[in-house]
Amino acid sequence: MVVDEVVGGAGAEARASRLAHALPLLLAALLAVAALGTVGSAGCDEPARYVSTASGVELVGGCLGPADVHPDRGHPEAHDEAAERG
Repeated sequence: MVVDEVVGGAGAEARASRLAHALPLLLAALLAVAALGTVGSAGCDEPARYVSTASGVELVGGCLGPADVHPDRGHPEAHDEAAERG
């Protein structure tokens, strides 16, 4: 009877060990599937491209519109209090 308990205990430990080794791999696979699903649903219909016009270079297409790009905001350090203190 003691032998059965030892063998049964070793089998349970082996199953737990296999599960402990397989769990991170399973979790990584699930995260990869979720990432692929997110990327697939977040794409733009038309990729952006730069076009040379008479007034300069323009960004045409893509997910961003002219209102989404703010070229007049300046350098980030210009508004950083820690950078001003030195």
